[in-house]
Amino acid sequence: MSQATRRKRIGAFYTPRPLAAKLVEWGVRSPLNRVLDPSFGGGVFLSLAKERLLSLGADRSGVCGLVYGVDNDASEACRIDGGLDDVTLIHSDFFALDPMELPRFTANLGNPPYVRYQDWDANSSAAHAISAGMGIKLSRLASLWAPFILHGCRFLEVGGRLGQVLPAEFLHAQYARPVVDYLLAAFRNVTVVVFEERIFPGALEEVVLLFAEGYGQGPAAGMGVLTCRNIDDLDIANVDGVGRGHSSPQMALLRVLPAEGQRAYERLAQHESVVRLGDIADVDIGAVTGANEFFIRHRTEIGARGFAPELFRTVVSKASDLRGARLAGADIGRLADKGKRTELLVTNGHNSDQLATVAGLLAEGEALGLPLRYKCRIRKPWWAVPLPKGGIPDAFLTYMSNAHPRLVCNDARALSTNTVHNVAMRDGRSARALAVAFYNSLTLLSAEIVGRSYGGGILKLEPTEAEQLLIPSFEGGIESYVDEIDGCLRAGDLAAALRIVDPLVLGPLGLTDEELAALRVARAALQKRRVTRSKGPRP
Repeated sequence: MSQATRRKRIGAFYTPRPLAAKLVEWGVRSPLNRVLDPSFGGGVFLSLAKERLLSLGADRSGVCGLVYGVDNDASEACRIDGGLDDVTLIHSDFFALDPMELPRFTANLGNPPYVRYQDWDANSSAAHAISAGMGIKLSRLASLWAPFILHGCRFLEVGGRLGQVLPAEFLHAQYARPVVDYLLAAFRNVTVVVFEERIFPGALEEVVLLFAEGYGQGPAAGMGVLTCRNIDDLDIANVDGVGRGHSSPQMALLRVLPAEGQRAYERLAQHESVVRLGDIADVDIGAVTGANEFFIRHRTEIGARGFAPELFRTVVSKASDLRGARLAGADIGRLADKGKRTELLVTNGHNSDQLATVAGLLAEGEALGLPLRYKCRIRKPWWAVPLPKGGIPDAFLTYMSNAHPRLVCNDARALSTNTVHNVAMRDGRSARALAVAFYNSLTLLSAEIVGRSYGGGILKLEPTEAEQLLIPSFEGGIESYVDEIDGCLRAGDLAAALRIVDPLVLGPLGLTDEELAALRVARAALQKRRVTRSKGPRP
């Protein structure tokens, strides 16, 4: 296993020294402070904590009793230089440690593992058991940093400080909400620092810095947010003095916007004619095949190989296949003409004669080892791809986007794989009308706020996050604009679409020209910020 692969598996993304120095400067304030890094990795927090304590007048012989590091990867110790010979290093799974086994700490400073939920056993782990014992039930989607933070609080003394490098999903992921609620209840002050530039080489997504002080002295009045251009722009003296009152993490992201945009967004979010997407539609994932390259075939292959056509359903498998505001049969035909795979093998409910026509294809899959793949292995038979419970969706919504998310009405009556979300309208609402109304400045701004920013400037929307998108009230009659909006989007001219749709759905809400302009500026600012961060930190 390569060093990069091993580090990714254990969630080890080592913190740049200038970034760690800011947290240590804030967290270590006296030569008597006791410091813990529960995932010491390369040792940068331990080294800086030792230096900080000595500079404040700590006795060198006593540093071992003041600085503690924990890590379950024994190979990390081999990369620690001699500068940490006089600190206490504990080689253990952090979740196997009981707070009673160690002294109470003034500061818990570090960078927890960024291990996605797919890579750890969330059902049986000690991490979930500890969180549950604290009265906090974490979602099965929770990344490992979430229980890591919760368990770390248990090692703090009353009045202690928590300073951590966290993924930006701390601010917007649904599974992170119980962690945020706990921190706001447990600490006197909670502040998050967000950056306009990407500051963490190696991590795919944006990071934020968490500063929580006064453990056991909460609740906090709310979560403060401090916005900086980059790490050099962060003045630690400002951390504890930022305004409070933004207890909603998603609303806290508004603090990076100009005041006019903040006010317009907050007013509209409370407007009686603005709903959440989840109020008018259900958003769910598409079909999970376990092997798209096998189960999705070229259209010409069906006839050429004598497959029963009844076994195949038209499918969309990439967000790039959704170009405008509507997906028509002609679009599928053009994709097929370009050699793209558009037909999904669906064997459920078909007779043995039809299945016999794909026996050779299934044998090829077995030779490739597909029955051993996880998603194939857990279903019987392995080649029976389950379709989404909602059947053919009314519309599609892109899961990951670059410029902006796209909602497309499904005129082609196609299915999709789980790389594209399915949208099922409620109460007879028009998918075509939604495919027009979606392209307004408020909805697209809300996508930047509730979505997750990943490497390469990608905006990712999980189904639960997508259902939080703000949708202004719209009438079915606006579906007459769908072809016009479709043309704008296919031409890559979002601005033209906004000029048409904004007056239709935002105009009735009583927005002034200045407020509408502020929304547009805010959306563009967050998109630019997302893309700028993807370029990495400046040298």
